[in-house]
Amino acid sequence: MSLIRATVRGAMWTIGAGVGARALGLIGTLAVTRFIAPDDYGEVSVAVVVVLTANQFSTLGLGQLLIARQGAPRSVAFHVTVFHIVLGLVALLGAVALGRHLGVWFDAPKMTRYLPGLALSGLFDRVAYVPERILVRDLRFRSVSVARTVGDVVYSIVCVTLAAMGFGGAAIVLGNVARSVLRTALFVFAVELRDWAEPSRLSLQQTRELLAFGVPMSLGSLCAFASRRWDNLLVSRFFGPGPAGMYNLAYNLADVPAIQVGEQIGDVLVPSFARLEKSRRPDALVRSVTLLALVVFPLAVGLGAVAPTLVRTVFDDKWLPMAPMLVLLSALSVARPVGWTVESYLQAREMPRLILGLEAFKVVALLVSIVTIGRASPLMTCAAVGVAFGAHALLAMWAVRVVDAVPFGRMLAGVGSALAACVPMIAAVLAMRHGLVASGGVRPGVGLVAEIIAGAGGYAIGAFLIARSTAYDLVHRVVDALRSHA
Repeated sequence: MSLIRATVRGAMWTIGAGVGARALGLIGTLAVTRFIAPDDYGEVSVAVVVVLTANQFSTLGLGQLLIARQGAPRSVAFHVTVFHIVLGLVALLGAVALGRHLGVWFDAPKMTRYLPGLALSGLFDRVAYVPERILVRDLRFRSVSVARTVGDVVYSIVCVTLAAMGFGGAAIVLGNVARSVLRTALFVFAVELRDWAEPSRLSLQQTRELLAFGVPMSLGSLCAFASRRWDNLLVSRFFGPGPAGMYNLAYNLADVPAIQVGEQIGDVLVPSFARLEKSRRPDALVRSVTLLALVVFPLAVGLGAVAPTLVRTVFDDKWLPMAPMLVLLSALSVARPVGWTVESYLQAREMPRLILGLEAFKVVALLVSIVTIGRASPLMTCAAVGVAFGAHALLAMWAVRVVDAVPFGRMLAGVGSALAACVPMIAAVLAMRHGLVASGGVRPGVGLVAEIIAGAGGYAIGAFLIARSTAYDLVHRVVDALRSHA
């Protein structure tokens, strides 16, 4: 099977499984929000960010080396496994110990009750990390997708069941634990034990090589994490746990296209870029960014267009202030996958310091925007997020032009045509909403379905009129991958 075909099939597996799991997760979120108040949801969200921050600080980016450097010996995997688990245990225990002080600082004092369970979940994830990276390195995307999807389904089932039984925020914590345990078991059993845990003497030279690659990658990953999570801490500190809960939920919904499509494609592209000849990588990057934009942009822009109807359909009245947040935050799913794809390319080129610089720029731009403009209101915070991610995407495209002469104009044109193709979609959604209101209105669920159908039709017209060559290229790649599978 050709590398291009394997890449497309891998993307289809990861996207298909991810979207299915997210759809079930959305249903689960609806049910959970019926039983959990925004304040409790905000407290849990802050606790999650604290634990994930501790986890991210101690990762050191070592697992990515297993993907970027094909054919690395098993001793490398063993070194990564040992360091990853030991450092994670220390960091997670530290987060639990500092929980009371952090809770006061972020105006979420009750979050301490959630930290031990979330730390346990994080420890299981540390064990699963290296086996998962090996599966990605070997292009075994089906195994990765199945494990992630099953874990997400179990998470939704546990959360909804326990929330309905009155567990409150603890339902989310126990759902995380159940998901982590199941994913760990599936990843561990999918990979031969000797491929990641075969004992080997810990070598100082090997450790230095790992750190030389991993530390810049880790700092870049930490900046990427901070740009996605630390805004929740600032919203909690500035506006309290209630608005923080709504902001977190709106962000997670707006992030669906970026996470379940954009970043899934990014995970597939890292090993694919690494296997390509260096001379072919720039053209592959341009095509990847262009095709990615045509897939992700309508999902992101469309989500923002239907957001008011979606919130009225899915959530009860106490969550209605979340609707304008979701409209504004949908911009992040337009910009972030572009930056992620470019950084996948740079990762395959083993340029961790440049990735670090790009991520540092993004997190500084985001945090500065929030503590200045965004501090005025939660909605201004949402606007600041979109601006910061957009600036990062443009800078990333410019960076690869400088280092590898990747055509900036071609990438920008591909992104621009995909964005322009969304204009008919927005017009169709707004026209449908206006028509339904003028006719006397319908139930929110019916209106949501009608808006989605109208938007899909509008985008199909826009894509084949404005971005025709890219649209045909995308259809060809998908059909070719499906035929090879048959």
